[in-house]
Amino acid sequence: MRTPYRVYGSEISYFTGKLEGYLRYKEIPYERRAMTSRIWARTVPRRTGVAQMPAVELPDGRWMTDSTPMIEWLETQWPEPAVIPTDPLQACLSRLLEDYADEWLWRPALHYRWSYSADAALLSGRIVDELLVDVPLPRALKCLAIRRRQQRRYVRGDGVTAQTRRHVEEVYLRTLAHLDAIFAVRPFLLGEVPTLADFGFFASMFRHFSLDPTPSAIMRTRAPAVWEWVARVWNARASRTHHCPSSPGMSRRRSSHGA
Repeated sequence: MRTPYRVYGSEISYFTGKLEGYLRYKEIPYERRAMTSRIWARTVPRRTGVAQMPAVELPDGRWMTDSTPMIEWLETQWPEPAVIPTDPLQACLSRLLEDYADEWLWRPALHYRWSYSADAALLSGRIVDELLVDVPLPRALKCLAIRRRQQRRYVRGDGVTAQTRRHVEEVYLRTLAHLDAIFAVRPFLLGEVPTLADFGFFASMFRHFSLDPTPSAIMRTRAPAVWEWVARVWNARASRTHHCPSSPGMSRRRSSHGA
């Protein structure tokens, strides 16, 4: 068994969740470590050139960051089963969907987390308890500072205003509707097994929309098939799948329990 990769991130982080979903499916050994303020401010910028979450330390001492390039590289090290379809059209579609999920669901995910008071109170506390334990300030003060910072940078700073708020929330609602229709007829976005597209959508749907109070309630009510898919991706393992010859673009696999 290979030495585990060290994944520095957070249990409530958008892109940490995306990478963890991929690593779990491929059964790549890893251990998640909290991205404390010291590691964020000193170690990661020195090792990767940018303060970004998650960051991965390889067994040989090298570091890497940015979830999409990391998955691309990991696919060269752990090629089977591939999460990028062999069919060129499906491969292109998978990459496009992943890019949309990465870039366009970020705004509603951060909006729901920090614009609603109950969500902001809960998540600021979780950030403080996980990532800011090494900051010698009162907990209440750290929570307040986190809420103000996130709202300034990722709500108002990302263009979410009284005029745009409805549009931002509609992005989430429309995405839920489309995904719910897809998962009503197949277990993953492009067929019987997860692809890069699934892990792209998993980033926001897992660590934000399915866990934060306000969007989670919406998902359970409006799109239960998406709620089920979130758990399916988290539970998916390559070793529980097998080849199925019916796929036109990639080996179709079904887990032993029919997921």
